[in-house]
Amino acid sequence: MTVSKRHHYTPRYYLKRFETEAGALWRLDSETGKITKGNNERFGFKKRWNSLRNPPPGYAPDWAEKQIAVIDGMASKVITEILEGQFPADIRKLAMAISFMHHNQPRLRRELETVHPDKVGHWSEDYWLVVRLKTALDNWESYVPLYYALNVIPPGSDQRFLTSSNPLIDFTNKPTMLLPLSSRHCLFLSNDPAHRNFGPVTRKPDADEIAGINRMTIKNAWQYLYSSTESFAE
Repeated sequence: MTVSKRHHYTPRYYLKRFETEAGALWRLDSETGKITKGNNERFGFKKRWNSLRNPPPGYAPDWAEKQIAVIDGMASKVITEILEGQFPADIRKLAMAISFMHHNQPRLRRELETVHPDKVGHWSEDYWLVVRLKTALDNWESYVPLYYALNVIPPGSDQRFLTSSNPLIDFTNKPTMLLPLSSRHCLFLSNDPAHRNFGPVTRKPDADEIAGINRMTIKNAWQYLYSSTESFAE
C-alpha cells in the first residue's frame, strides 16, 4: 500500500487561490526575509508532517493525512461556492478546515517547545500529531460564525489580499475573525450575537481597509507570507 509523503500544513487548494492566472505564487519567509517564486504544489508542505511513525493497532501511518484530506475536500467545495457568490447556509465544513489550518503549524510547535519545554519536551512525533489533530477537532465549533460577509476587491484594482501559513486572523477578546480566501476575497466572520440575524453579504472594501487587512496578515503570520505578486507591501 502506498503511503503519502508530501503533507501540506497550508492546503494546496487554499494556496491555489492566491496564484496568478499563470499559476505563479510568491512566498516571503518572515524570519529570513527571503522571497521565493513557486506555486501551490511547492509551498506549504513538510515531508511526512501528518504521518504516524509508530501507529497504534488499527491505525495506518497516513491515517491523519487521510482524515485531513477529507476535511479539506469538503472545505474546498464551500470556498468555491462562496467565491462564486453562492452563500451556503452552513459553513461548518469550512470551520473545521480553519481549525486544522490554525492548529497544524510548525511554528506553533516551536513556540510551545520554547514556552513550555517542561510539558512538551518529551512528546514523541506521534503524540505531537495526535495533540494537534485532537485540539483542532475539539475546538472547530468555535470557528463557526453566526454571521459572515465577503470582502471583494473589484476587477481592475492593483490591490490584492495577502495570506500566510497562519491564515486565520483571530482577534483577542473580540468576537470577529478574518480569513483571506483568495487574492481578491476575504471573509469577515463574526460571533457577535448582534449579528445573528444578518444574512451573508458581499461588500467592496476601500483601499485603506484592504491595506489594513494585509497589515494584520503580516503581523499574524507564523512564518510564511504568500502573494500573487512579487511585492509584499501592504
